[in-house]
Parts: sequence; structure tokens; C-alpha cells
Amino acid sequence: MRDSGYVLVIAEKPKAADKIAAALNLSTRKVVDGVRVWEGFFNGRRFLVAPAVGHLFSLDTEERDFPVFTYRWIPRWLVEKKSRYARKYYEVLKNLARGASEYVNACDYDIEGSVIGYLIIKNFGDLSRSRRARFSSLTREELVSAFKNLQPLDVRMVEAGLCRHEIDWIWGINVSRALMSYYKKVFSNFKVLSAGRVQTPTLIEVFRKHVERESFVPELKFSISMKLRIGSEELDVRSDFGRDLSEEEANGLRLAIKRVGRARVVDVRSRTEVLKPPPPFNLPDLQYEAYRIAKISPAETLNIAESLYLDQLISYPRTNSQKLPKTLNHRVILKNLSELQNYREYVGELLKKSLLTPVEGVKDDPAHPAIYPTGYLPRGALKDKEWVVYDLIVRRYLASLSDEALLRTSTYVLKILDFELAITSQELVREGWFRIYNYRKVSTPKKFSLRLGEEVPILDVRVVKTFSKPPAAYTKSSLLEWMEKSEIGTEATRAEIIETLFKRGYLKQTASGVDITELGSIVSTISANLFSELSSVQLTREVEEKLNKIIMGEFSRDDVVKEVVSVLRPKLISVKKLLENKESINELRRLAGLNDGNSSCVLCQRLAEFTYDGLRLCRFHGRAYEELRKAYEVWSRKTKISFLEFLNEVSTLRPSGRYVKEVVKLLLTRKK
Repeated sequence: MRDSGYVLVIAEKPKAADKIAAALNLSTRKVVDGVRVWEGFFNGRRFLVAPAVGHLFSLDTEERDFPVFTYRWIPRWLVEKKSRYARKYYEVLKNLARGASEYVNACDYDIEGSVIGYLIIKNFGDLSRSRRARFSSLTREELVSAFKNLQPLDVRMVEAGLCRHEIDWIWGINVSRALMSYYKKVFSNFKVLSAGRVQTPTLIEVFRKHVERESFVPELKFSISMKLRIGSEELDVRSDFGRDLSEEEANGLRLAIKRVGRARVVDVRSRTEVLKPPPPFNLPDLQYEAYRIAKISPAETLNIAESLYLDQLISYPRTNSQKLPKTLNHRVILKNLSELQNYREYVGELLKKSLLTPVEGVKDDPAHPAIYPTGYLPRGALKDKEWVVYDLIVRRYLASLSDEALLRTSTYVLKILDFELAITSQELVREGWFRIYNYRKVSTPKKFSLRLGEEVPILDVRVVKTFSKPPAAYTKSSLLEWMEKSEIGTEATRAEIIETLFKRGYLKQTASGVDITELGSIVSTISANLFSELSSVQLTREVEEKLNKIIMGEFSRDDVVKEVVSVLRPKLISVKKLLENKESINELRRLAGLNDGNSSCVLCQRLAEFTYDGLRLCRFHGRAYEELRKAYEVWSRKTKISFLEFLNEVSTLRPSGRYVKEVVKLLLTRKK
């Protein structure tokens, strides 16, 4: 296998190597030390295609303490015990590289794929005799085109990738070691903890939402519910007529409306709204939809999409683009998809169009287009979740080529006493793309028609007392959406980071959604107090911006790494001094939100930071107490209720937060 003169093609995974070899008609398959290697001739040259299994190299250091800023790339299987399977791929590629005259990085065309292939060639081969294969799907046509048009190595993308790995390693290992040292000193117990440049701000955000929910006191609201007779139908409507009604005002209004008994139509307006088709999916949008429709987690959606990509069914999924290639042959893809019964009727309609122009979104990705079906068909039955993800992608692609939908909305303004109330009737007059992408529905109220000046009988009037709900807990999908909007992490890494927070025991799944564990609360508190500037969304976002500027050639890797080190070093040194100070245990406990032996919360034994009416409370129960006081001011303005009655009612309300109920219980006990 060490013959000279061959081109060594490095694929990211064994399945990708198989597809590349098949596309290039490399028919000789050999198994070298348990690794499938393909050999043959392409364009008159001898080619060998061999796979990696993702990253074969990882960063490590011989220093055991912190701060540490010296590191090197070593074989991954020496650092991670779970990666021992990668050793045989490492050895095979190392041996094959010795006899190659040229190297092609054919790993996925993204930052990670660029780094994977680069490090293999750098360590085993010759970068000066290397080129890059760029493709967005594993179809035969695209792979052949890519290998006929090999590019120079994507050095800037490699530099950005190496920089990301280095700063994430520097940040993670130092802050993680500091956290573990902190935990051991405060709790007299060693525990493996981890922190991350993106992971930690995400954890702190979940903690913030947890405190907000558990300190929530429901808002009291009064409104008027009416039953209207429209023709032979009855319509229920509810309104506060734009006023913050008290209970007394609401009851007075109810009696007045009941006496009048009618509403008069004083204005009629109709408009037809054009509902444009959605653009094809990028990865975040696909993850949101898969969770919304089938509760498939973002990480699992990505895994399924990558499997569909390796099976040649879809284009590369790790993309932020909502745009399709201008050269994509939609008619060929559509004709192939027509072989599947589920899409035959829709495809037939689309093929009748003289021009197939997909709707595009604003988001773009320099490396890959939006996700689209290649037109290659499943070789067997897809599993349930695989089918959901594949069907989403196909229908979204078909919808982007489809017609606009039309929604007609009629708004009727009713006058009751001196108040006006708007009611609407809607009708989807043209289904358009909704017919294809049936995962989206237009929620239309009852269809009805009224004339200007018409009198509408009011059959029933009631006062409705409602309570507001707390902000929704995060789901894995909405947390990923928060990360995207905050511009931290990448479309390829966000889902994995969320799963890491669960694996570390920092987050848990509850009936309400994602919540923080006790360990997560402690780590969040320490991180926010001890590393506030290092754990900020702003700092993380700025680093992401600099990484993108490396790709654009505006920054160098060394400059960005040095800047990150300059921010980390002084903070880590100060933390280390604090930990080494034998007299600092009380301060360390306070920074973790724990009582220092002198001041503890009467409810939870955390550090008491506030005193209310003689009650020493931690910041969580203190916030709950403040929210109770503010809420009672509002409640007492709207209804004649004593503070004791207010407390009793809040204690029974489901939306009331846990910290609130604990404070209420304490206050009720004192009242008794």
C-alpha cells in the first residue's frame, strides 16, 4: 500500500469515503488493519480514499494546575479514553500518507472538516502538495465536479477553526480547573466540573429564567366575556376595552352592557394578505420545526440530518443559509421525488410551472446553501424520526417553489355603550404552499359576515377573573434559539453544548421544560460571581465575531488567542490567590451564594443578603418577597382584598413560583 504516485483522499467518515469512492468509480476495496480503503483511477491518476472518524487530534497539556497557556496537538485517543477506536484510523492514514504524492482534504466543507483534514495532512503528509474538495452533497454529480475542480487548501477557514479550538480549550480547561478547586475547598469534596466559553453563558441564562419563574407572582386581571348572536351562530368574545379594570369597574360595566343588550357595527374593513412561502431550511430552522412538530431534540435532529446527508438524500445540513444554489436543477430533483407517492401530486403541479424560482430567506452561509433534497431516493424504509426530518426538508423545499397563499381578513368594529370592540373573520381563499407544507396551519376564527349599522344581540355578559402565567421555561429548542439570537456558538455546535449541560448534571428535563439542577445553580452562581466578565454573552459574541474576521482575513489566529489570554490571565491569577488564601473560606462561600456561618436565609440556609420585616432572606427568597409586595399593591387597587387573603390566594395559584410559595408559607405562619 506504499506505492508512490497516488493521490490520498481523506474523508471525514467511513460512509463518506464509500460515497466518494463510488462517485469516482474506485472499485477496488481493501481492508487495511480494519479500515476500509478504496483504490482506483480517476482522470488518469491513481487515487486512494481513506476515512478518518472525525477529529484524530486533540489539544492537551502536561501542566496539571491553572492558569495554563501551553498546549499541543496530540492523537485524540491519548486524551480521550472513549476515542480509542480512532487509533486504527490514525495509524492507517499515517502509513498511507507516506507513499502519497498528493493529498486531498475531502472532509465536510466547514470549519471542523477543514481542521480535521488539515491536521492529518500536516502531521502525516505535505501541505504544499495538498488541495481541497468542496461539495455540499454526496451525489455522484457534485462529487465528480468537486474532484475535477479541486481548490487550494482553505487556509483562512483552517486558521479560524484552529483558533476556535485553542481559545475554547484555554477558556474551558482554566475555568473548569478553577471551578473544581473552588468546589473542593468550599465543599471539601472533589467533583469533576466543566465550564465553557459558550456553555457557561448558556447555563447562566437558564438559571436566570429559573429564578424569574420561581419568583413569579401572578398578575390579577378582570375582563368582560360576552356571547354574541351573529345570524344563527353564537360567538364568544372577551375584552377589557383597553382599560385596566378593577373588580368594581368590571361589575359595573357588566350590568351596563347587560341593560343595553346590543352592539352596533360602526365600521367594516376587509383586506387580503399575501402569505409568502417559507424559504428552504437552514439547520436552526430545521431544529426548531422538528422540535415543534415531533419533539425531536436539536441534537437528535442534527444527527438524523447528518445520517440523511451521508445516505445522499439531502445536502449538507450544518449550514446557516436560507438560499439555494442558482445552478440547482430543480426539474431533475422534482422528477426524482415524484417517484415517492407522498409528493407525486405536488410535484406534478410544480412541474407545470414555466419557471421554478425558490423563495429565499435573508440568511446566508459562505460555505453551503440551504438544506435541500438531492433527488436521490431512500433505499429502504426510513425510521419514524428519520422520516419526519426527511419529510420536513422535502416539503419545505417544495413549498419554497410553490405559490403564495391568500388570506382574507374582515374586521368589524362594534360599539357597545361608549366602547369599541373589534372582531375578525378570516378565510384562506387560496391554500398555495400551505397545501404542501402541511406542518403549518393558519388559525382562522369562525367565518361570519356583518353589515355596517347592523345590530348584534348580546346574549350573555360575565366578568372574568384571570391570572397571568409565568414566562415559559426553556425547551431545548427555545434555548437553542436564544443562543442563535445572542450570537453565541455556531449552528453546528449549539445543540451539542445543550446536551453537554445535561450530561454534566447542570440541567434537567421537567414537565414544564428545561430547568436547572442544584449543582447547576451552584456552578452558575460561582461563575457569575467569580468570572462575571468571562461568562458574559458580550465577550462570547465578540470572540465569535473575531473568528469570522479570521475567515475574512481581517484578523490573525495569534492575535485573537493573545487577546483572549490577556483577558483570562489576570482574572485566573486573582482567583488562584483567593483560593490559596487560608482565610478566604467565608468569602468563597459567599461567592457561591452559601451562608458564611453568620447570616443564613430563614428558608433555605443560603447566604442572607436582605432583611425584610425582620426576616433574613437570600437573594432568591428576597426577590420573591419583593415581587409579592409589588403584586399586592396592584391586587389591592383592583379588588378589596386584605394582605392575608392575598397570601392565601397566591399560595393556591398554580402559576405562583416555588420561592414565592415558600415565602407565603413563612408569612402565613407568622400571621398565625
